[in-house]
Amino acid sequence: MKELTATRDDHSSTSSSSPSRDIADIENIYVISDLHTDNSANLDWLVKRCSNQKVKNTPGKNDCLIIAGDISHEFSKLEETLSIIIKELGCHIFFIWGNHEAWIGGAEMDSLGISTSLQKIKEVKDLCQRMGVHTSLELVGSNNENPVFLLPIESWYDATLSLEGCEDLCSAFNSWPWVDFLRCEWPTEHELRNMCQFYNESQPIVDDYIVRNTGRIPLGLSKWFALQNIKTISNLQNIYNELLVECTCDDSESVKTKFSKKIPGIISFSHFLPNQQTLPDWKDPKNCNFQRHEWLDHPVPEVSAKFAKVAGSVLIDDQIRSILFSNKQKSKVKHLHIFGHSHRPKDFVHNGIRYIHNPLGKPKEREMKMISEDVDFQLIWNCTMSTKNKAKIPDDKISYSGGYGEVPGVRIIRFWEETEGGKEALALSSTRLKK
Repeated sequence: MKELTATRDDHSSTSSSSPSRDIADIENIYVISDLHTDNSANLDWLVKRCSNQKVKNTPGKNDCLIIAGDISHEFSKLEETLSIIIKELGCHIFFIWGNHEAWIGGAEMDSLGISTSLQKIKEVKDLCQRMGVHTSLELVGSNNENPVFLLPIESWYDATLSLEGCEDLCSAFNSWPWVDFLRCEWPTEHELRNMCQFYNESQPIVDDYIVRNTGRIPLGLSKWFALQNIKTISNLQNIYNELLVECTCDDSESVKTKFSKKIPGIISFSHFLPNQQTLPDWKDPKNCNFQRHEWLDHPVPEVSAKFAKVAGSVLIDDQIRSILFSNKQKSKVKHLHIFGHSHRPKDFVHNGIRYIHNPLGKPKEREMKMISEDVDFQLIWNCTMSTKNKAKIPDDKISYSGGYGEVPGVRIIRFWEETEGGKEALALSSTRLKK
């Protein structure tokens, strides 16, 4: 069998400033999102954390760190943040832009002549290229026991994650002061429709989903970004078809022994949420129906209902689940998906894929215990393990799809309720902050 390689887009070539170790030698993979280092307290957190390299869960020169979007809307702060991580930790960085990176306006953007969000995103990826930050598909750890593909998914939101039976809570959605509506500049819906047809008429993404009350969401944008992912996903599909066609044995242990270094896992990552189960208020991933009266049991249900419209897109989940065609393929390849955006930690397995959101978020969110005050880089994959990870986590509290190389975590559905005292503690914390 020929050596596995992943086709990289032209903009993904590594510059001379990238870490010296080859990605084939990567050992550990860590994740974090929503660093928001334009907030001085968050930048201070990052500087202190990166300078304290003796602490557990610190990425090193043989490791990589996935950042699932929203470092900063400012180019200077984005560059400063990436520079701190590269200089202090020396690890490889994989980055997918978030909605904040799409913001335009202000003196810095004006001085650079940036007038549209698509132009801004291109400039963000160009900056990453110059700094040696990865923004496209890569196979990492191929010299070790458990290699894995790292797959960034470009995306936007489209109201397809809207909460059923909650439209009455969104009556003022059209005037909701969501900053993206003010700071982003996208092509018109007509222009997006033409762009999508011109780009790839022969490969429709999915049937159109019926959405209501979309307000100022640019319809067609999520499909446009999904189209940008097709080539990479098709490439990955072909790689797995080539690998798995030789797996004719039904004995999983025999397959493991034969292909332990040749069938990589998948870690896909997007900034936006891939399905309704990843929404902050979705309490039971096994339940396909939203339980409004039981789950929206907090003082701001209208915020939750509106956020669902700008949270993400079903197209993300459709695409990442299209990589492996059959149940037999899926049983042999473990898949983790990392996301950001909501600032509400998650870690659970749903229909064979493990979903993880590990945000730094805003200082006030940590103070209110919506996010752990002890938030840190999360280790999710070890390319060097020769056996399955035996984590000392009770079965009813573990998040683990059972993959070789995968590092189990504590299951998180609604962090502030499960770990930090529930809605009573949240109410007390909110009252304290208001005072």
